[in-house]
Formats: sequence, C-alpha cells, structure tokens
Amino acid sequence: MKAKAIIKSGLTSLCIFFTSQGIAMSKAPTKFDWLATESAPSHYPMEIIQGEFFYHGQGGSRYIPSGGTLRAGWGNFISTHVGGDELYPLPDKVKIIFFSYTENQFYQGEFNLPYKKMVNTFREGIAANKEFPLYSRVMIGVAPGGSVAVWLAGSKTTEMFFGQAEKIDLRYGKVLGLKFSNKEEEDAFIYRQLVDVLKPEELESLGKNGVPFGLWSRYRKEYLWNFKSGNDVNFREGLMGIRYLKGDSDRVIYPFEPGFIKTPRPLPRRMPIKPQFTSKNTNFVIYFDEYELMDAFEKLGANGEIVTIECSAKMPREESRFRVYNDKNSIELKKTVVSDR
Repeated sequence: MKAKAIIKSGLTSLCIFFTSQGIAMSKAPTKFDWLATESAPSHYPMEIIQGEFFYHGQGGSRYIPSGGTLRAGWGNFISTHVGGDELYPLPDKVKIIFFSYTENQFYQGEFNLPYKKMVNTFREGIAANKEFPLYSRVMIGVAPGGSVAVWLAGSKTTEMFFGQAEKIDLRYGKVLGLKFSNKEEEDAFIYRQLVDVLKPEELESLGKNGVPFGLWSRYRKEYLWNFKSGNDVNFREGLMGIRYLKGDSDRVIYPFEPGFIKTPRPLPRRMPIKPQFTSKNTNFVIYFDEYELMDAFEKLGANGEIVTIECSAKMPREESRFRVYNDKNSIELKKTVVSDR
C-alpha cells in the first residue's frame, strides 16, 4: 500500500509539474510593443514605394514607412510607423516594392519570415531587460541588386531574414506621379537625386566602380576572430559595443571570452574602445574599411582559423596602427580610421 501511495504521489507531482510548465508556456508573450522601420546603404540611395508587415495569426498589417531617399547605413533605422499602446503579433510575412537610384531600377518581393525565431528572440530581449527590452522595432533593409534583410532592432540589432527581390519594369515618373517629356528627362531627374544626396567622392566612386552587387551577401560571411592590444597600452575591460558589417549590433564583454572567440560571427564595422594612456581612459572609435577588412579575412580566416584584430593605440589617434593575423600570416590594415566618437 505504501509503494502504491508513493507511486501515486509521484505521478501527481509529475502531473502538477507538466501542468505548471504548460501554464508558464501559455503565459509567454506572443504580442509585443513594436514599430516598423526601414534601412538602406549609405552610399547607394534607395526609396521604398510600398511595404507591409503582415501580422501572424490574424488579419491586418503594419505599413512600412515609404517615400524619401534612404541612405542612413545598412542596419541603421531611419523612420518609424508610430503605433498606440496596443500590443501586436510579430509579422510572419512581408511585401515590399522599392527603387534603387544607383541602378534606376524597381524591385518587388514577398517573403515569409521566420516567425518562431522572431518571437523567441523578442522574448529573450525582454528577459534580458524587462524595463527596457532589447528590441522595439522590426526593420527592413533594401539594397541594390534586390537584397532584402529583416532585423529586430532596438538597443541591439539582430538579423532574422535575408532574401532576394525581383526586378520589375515600372516607370519612375508614373509610380511617383511625376510628368516627364521623355525617358531622357526622367533619367536626368533621377541622376539629380543622386547628386543631391551623395558626396562628390561617392559619385566619383560610383561612376568609376559601379554598384557592388553581392556586397550585402558578402557582409554576412562569418569568421572566428579576436581583438587585442598590440603594444603596452591596454584597453579598459567591460562592455564594448560592436556594430557589424552585416547590420547587426551587440554589446559584449571585453576581453572576449573563449566561447565568444570560437563562435563564428560577422566582421566589425565600428568598435569603440578606451585605451588607458597613463591610467586615463581616452575615447577611441575604430572605423574599419569594409573592403580591406573583408579581403584580409578571406585570406586569413577562410578555413576556420582564428584571426586576431590587433590595435596598437597611440596619441594622436591617427598614429595608431592596425593589423590582422593568424598563426602563420599577418596583414596590415592601412585604411582603418580612428575618431573620438
């Protein structure tokens, strides 16, 4: 009788455990406070003509801000669709039509989004900071060649989707409600938009090198890498903010932990550090040249090698030196820029 009582008690406890787990699961949020926003490369202006994020599991959608020439930088949000206090499901689909000024080309796409992954990531952002969740926006990025990315963004930015839109044959004037006498006049108008937003050196580079199709896919390549001082000037330990070429951003602990170093991740675009000159902290913000850095890593880290980015910090800042190296080879970075912000 005692054995049966023990078994019965155990089964009851087990049922209570699974029931409580089920209740906990059911209480996990599926609706969130989020805004819609957009992104585009800094050197290759874009314009969103029309776009919508479609809510999961219910009718309705949230429009993506449209109009205007976009060029805030890949992974940087530009504007937002302002919502009320109501919570909404995250989207499971997006439709988008956009225009690439540097190509004089329209694109359209309809994509299914990884809803479960987005929900889990949003929940993790709430768990990490309930008062100020890490994510507050769903951001779509559009780029030349039809590249489309979707991120969750806020104090942290994490890519959720990357896809390819298709070219569509539309006339700029007709879509934008502008009247042109002929195609030459229309093309001249589009070129003037580029002149208005691009710097002279950016226009010159565009004319000389053209549009780097495939660049935004290349940004997504991940490597094993570390970051260290190359001289006797140490960097302050603690949280370090990193913005990646991929458009993602994060705050990580420096010096990097072994597990972090051994986890593939995109290459950095911007890193703020604090070299300790004579026990004083001095702001250093490192801006890597994307092509120089990608070329170096493609040579040194293509086969899974751990590559170290080394900074020999000096004052004045422009005298600082950078290199990347693995166990066998080293490449100097000559185009890296250091600023105080």
